[in-house]
Amino acid sequence: MKMRTTLLCTLLALWLPLAAGAAPWRVFAIGDLPYGGSELAGLRALFTHAAAEGSPFLIHVGDIKSGSQPCTDAQLAGIAGLFAAQPVPVVYTPGDNEWTDCHRLLAGGHDPLQRLARVRALFFEDPAVLRLGQLGARAAAPDYPELYRFVHRRVMFVVLHVVGSHDGARRAEPRAQAESAARRAANRALLREAADAARVAGLDALVVVFHVDPLFERRRAPRALGWVREALAETLARFPGPVLALHGDTHRLRHDQPLQGGAGDRLVRVEVPGSPSIGGVWITIDPTADEPFQIEPVWAQGRDLDGEN
Repeated sequence: MKMRTTLLCTLLALWLPLAAGAAPWRVFAIGDLPYGGSELAGLRALFTHAAAEGSPFLIHVGDIKSGSQPCTDAQLAGIAGLFAAQPVPVVYTPGDNEWTDCHRLLAGGHDPLQRLARVRALFFEDPAVLRLGQLGARAAAPDYPELYRFVHRRVMFVVLHVVGSHDGARRAEPRAQAESAARRAANRALLREAADAARVAGLDALVVVFHVDPLFERRRAPRALGWVREALAETLARFPGPVLALHGDTHRLRHDQPLQGGAGDRLVRVEVPGSPSIGGVWITIDPTADEPFQIEPVWAQGRDLDGEN
């Protein structure tokens, strides 16, 4: 009897995580906020709502300031403090406004690569800011702490660093072009590794988080961004399950299938809304459903969060 009881307990221990992973669950995503101090209250309200409703972590897909807002350590530190104050980890990838566009005169005329170093220092060097360790996140390499992957409830999350403004590869700027090319190689290597690991482990789904809009609707991708589409197609070839591309950049709430036919039918794209709309999306993940990535937008501007504390 004791052996049968022990065997039953062992089987239950193996079955329960699989059963829990198969059940639908949801996570809250946001991006392209705040574009100024007036949007901070709405962002805080959305974060409070998401944490209260049980999001296991929060996702911010980049652009934590406007492109014309001055690039300062104080501004970055303020958002880092907001992230650190959340009761759950924050999955964050930088946007172009944080560093690439800091060369603009209105933004301060800074060296973008120096600003990128400050983003990495303020958000990724202190583990208490994003608390990615609680998710078991693995960084791609010491030089790229913003590139990482983790598994939650049998879903592989891969966080890349790809931004607008041609991914930082400014013409006539050899340093910028070299940085963009090296980061591109690191992004692609991480995505391949994650897709292979998800396939070998038999995971249920894969979510790719990045900032830039790949502009699927254009026949030709913008300069320095064509590789994003190629990498997503390669991911579909490496991993047999549903794949979600989650991004921001153009501030349009979208939920579609940008690649049609064959393996492309397994790719779903979600773009979060952005300033001046103060909103985010709940993403329900159910790999067994006909629509494995369902969304529900939430708005802070006189709509869904009216009356909430």
